[in-house]
This record gives sequence, C-alpha cells and structure tokens, in this order.
Amino acid sequence: MLAALALCASAFVAAPAAPSALARSAVSSSPLFATEMTSANKKAKAATRKQKSSRAAAKRFKVTSTGKLLRHYAGKAHLLRKKRPQHLQRLRRVGAVDGAELDTYQRLLLVFPKRKN
Repeated sequence: MLAALALCASAFVAAPAAPSALARSAVSSSPLFATEMTSANKKAKAATRKQKSSRAAAKRFKVTSTGKLLRHYAGKAHLLRKKRPQHLQRLRRVGAVDGAELDTYQRLLLVFPKRKN
C-alpha cells in the first residue's frame, strides 16, 4: 500500500526542465530578436486584421436581404398602463431605419447593400 502511495505521489511531481530549454527561452525573449513596431508596420498589421462588427448594433438591428436595417420602436419598457392599447400595438411593430442614420449603422454592422437607395 505504501508503494502505491509513493507511486501516486511521484505522478504529481513535475519533471525538471532541461538546461538547454531554459537557455533557448532566454535567448528568444531577449530584445535583440524583437522587431520594432513602426507606424508603417502598425498600419500594415491593422490592414490585415479581421474587422469586427459592433456587437451593440448587431443586437438592435436586423439586416434585410437588400441591406436595409429593421429596428424596434422605443417606448415599450415601462409606464405601459397609461398608454392606449392602439399605441402599444403600434410600438410592437418593426420599422425601417431612417436614411439619415442608415449609412452610419451599416458601417457599424459591416453591411454592404446590394443597391444604393
């Protein structure tokens, strides 16, 4: 039984690292091998980076097949007892985003419309 415990305890002990591996890691992290990030390098890296859409806008708008955006009407969160049922019915509908903000929101969502309106 003691032999089994000793065997289990040795399984949890990490093996010592080889000295050559330590020397290699010290050389690779030295500042001599690091490349300088100039403004041109930063711009090139940013150009190849994958673009991300705005997650806040993605939760609020739905994109149609032609590239238009649909939105929900505001005013249905609270104080509903004083609002008329007809008004609440209008608020349940889905509306299109106005043309004044459409370009801004399309850029946030990385939407490229099929045709320009």
